[in-house]
Amino acid sequence: MSKLTFIDQNVLPRPREGQPLPDRLVEGDPRFLSWDIAQTADGAVKAGVWEVTPGAYRSIKGETFEFCYILSGVSELIEDGCEPRRIAAGDAFVMHPGFTGVWRAIETTRKLWVSRD
Repeated sequence: MSKLTFIDQNVLPRPREGQPLPDRLVEGDPRFLSWDIAQTADGAVKAGVWEVTPGAYRSIKGETFEFCYILSGVSELIEDGCEPRRIAAGDAFVMHPGFTGVWRAIETTRKLWVSRD
């Protein structure tokens, strides 16, 4: 069995659908699609593709460390106490444990992600 997993956006598994918890909704009606691609046997490290439609919600990372690479769309990340950061296709960043702020999707935004809980 291969120890490589390739991510082909044209051949993704069936996505999980979701939306922000009601107490985290800031504006609009953002909806999520999540494609789970790979994970370690204990589930601590995961990777996949995620998409959000326009709107805004509170993002709270807790103990999760997450690397993100934006594939398409435009969003804004507003970390509590910091200036807004516009993110678009080609941008990469890490959300550290303890991150809290607002994710505002200006256009439907899709990202690759790898997280460790």
